Amino acid sequence: MQIRTLALAAFAAASFHAQADTVALWDFNTFSCSSACTDLPKGATANGGKMSMVGGATFTSAGGSGTGSAFNTTTYAAQGAGDLTRGVQFMVDTSGYTDLVLSFSQRNSDTASAWTALQYTVDGSTWLNATTFLMPSNKSTSFVDGLRFDFSSILEANNNESFGVRFLATFAPGTSEYIGTKDSLASAYRTSGTIRYDNVMFSGTAIPDTAPIPEPQTYALMLAGLAAVGLLARRRRAG
Repeated sequence: MQIRTLALAAFAAASFHAQADTVALWDFNTFSCSSACTDLPKGATANGGKMSMVGGATFTSAGGSGTGSAFNTTTYAAQGAGDLTRGVQFMVDTSGYTDLVLSFSQRNSDTASAWTALQYTVDGSTWLNATTFLMPSNKSTSFVDGLRFDFSSILEANNNESFGVRFLATFAPGTSEYIGTKDSLASAYRTSGTIRYDNVMFSGTAIPDTAPIPEPQTYALMLAGLAAVGLLARRRRAG
């Protein structure tokens, strides 16, 4: 799929269908780890889901969007190296659901990569580009809430035990270098810059697992039809 580079406002306002069910949610509210963290937070999932780190990125907890904690990532690649190689990944079994929508909150430090790529997989190993988005410099010290990406047009994401997404630091479009969130300058980027994620949620529409129960009048019509067939059969035998 071709990469679509979107301004943050357009990304946040991407169209999505109303969803009735939460397929997976990582709110990080009880996550607490300040250094040398190795145990990744677990989310609440309908079928199962797992977080993992990509590349050499590391993590701690930090203040969240609203109450509780957020998932704070750092140790990104050196300037001009490792494009799309470091970040965080979420694998989610979407079996029994369609029309997947991803929503989340993000906060960058001044020296983090201003550009992030969202990728997805439908086979658990091949990663495709969904979009790239830019965190504005005036939001470098606060969360941007309500970010969304609608996967409903990607039919392979439906009812799929091997679906997943990942957020990766990426070079500024058309360049071979990262730019820092503050002032969008390459000189502002640092490997120690941090990107926080909070309230990462996958929602979707449950696939009905049973056939609709016929209304009473439908049963009556069925019985009347069977009775008519039986009567006709008896008349034929009698004739």
